[in-house]
Amino acid sequence: MLILYRILSWAVLPMVLLHLALRQRGAWRIRERLGATVKRDDGPVWVQAASVGEVRLALRLCGELSSRGIPVTLTSTTAAGLNLAEREAEGKFPVTACPLDLGLTVRRAFARTKPAALVLVETELWPGLLAEARRRSIPVAVVNARISDRTMNRFHLLKSLLKPLLHGITVGAQDGENARRFVALGAEPHRTNVIGNMKYDMVINSYFSRITSELRTFLPIPPPPIWVAGSIREGEEVAVLQAHQKLRQKIPEARLLLAPRHLDRIAMCVEECRKLAFRFARRSDSPSIQWDVLLLDSIGDLLPAYGLGDVAFVGGSLVPLGGQNLLESAFLSKPVLFGPSTQNFRLEAERLEAAGGGFRVDSAESLASCLGQLLSDEGRRLKAGERSREILAAHRGAASRAADLVAGLVSRSGNSHGISRRL
Repeated sequence: MLILYRILSWAVLPMVLLHLALRQRGAWRIRERLGATVKRDDGPVWVQAASVGEVRLALRLCGELSSRGIPVTLTSTTAAGLNLAEREAEGKFPVTACPLDLGLTVRRAFARTKPAALVLVETELWPGLLAEARRRSIPVAVVNARISDRTMNRFHLLKSLLKPLLHGITVGAQDGENARRFVALGAEPHRTNVIGNMKYDMVINSYFSRITSELRTFLPIPPPPIWVAGSIREGEEVAVLQAHQKLRQKIPEARLLLAPRHLDRIAMCVEECRKLAFRFARRSDSPSIQWDVLLLDSIGDLLPAYGLGDVAFVGGSLVPLGGQNLLESAFLSKPVLFGPSTQNFRLEAERLEAAGGGFRVDSAESLASCLGQLLSDEGRRLKAGERSREILAAHRGAASRAADLVAGLVSRSGNSHGISRRL
């Protein structure tokens, strides 16, 4: 099965390179893609993360490991992930593009990096990386491990490929359900741990403060009621803008900060704003432009935007995509609104709803109604924000437990006892 995977990988290589060239220009970095990572002789932990969300977790883990004197190197797959990693690493450790998952490129990357351990964030189960780590007897961990409903169905088709590769790796799963899914695919129960969700372990840095100050220049003085629609996916733009139109019938001064999940949807948002006669501005425009809707058209604006808003709606949930990260706005003590599709954050959605910090909506009408109630009642809004923050604070610590797990691999003790609840 691995041989077939390698043949297919070479067959689709031209399409992968074309995608990098046209859609991920900032991630082209062809020398690094061919395995020319930074040469290391200090036995670093190699951490691989896909894009922005996973890179944030990887940066948190790298910080924990560095504070323990363990050298690290970070790779990412996408242009957005690499941009974030380089900006926030601030030269403290190397950041490079993840090599193509081909035998030659992966072998070259391992030979240059000489890692003491390989750490994959969430679902980065690249067969080439796993096979080469096994060949070199390099320990592997998957941290913040999760497998969505959709991905589980796909992985079942690849079980004969993944099962031997997952044998022997250490898994630090977000929860019991994800731990069981990894075991079902071939991970060993005695190496599978539940360490919690690292997304609860968010921190504020200087970049957050700088972007917050820049965004604040766009706001009228005094600031009007503001809501933030974050990580909006294709098919949600119309509902979000219609909700804003309905909200302004009740609160005419209300403003919307709109952040599409993918920046190529900005043009669609502009078109819909024009249809609904909204004044709009882009984050890249002059702050002097008058607006009803501010479109966030650069990477890294969403978390600061949540901080400036009064209420947050998190996308990927009005369409059947499983939802995006519900915890960022909770971290900033904001009420969190989301749609019916929250499979990717099922436990977090349940916790927020039960505590009174999260609110589920199912249409433009119910979104506008919930927004109107919260923006019109400061006491209720602040109380809901406090409860959402309390949920986050009650479940912190996964990043430290993940670092404990990885440190155990580096020391080659192979012992994860005492760092987490066993499956």
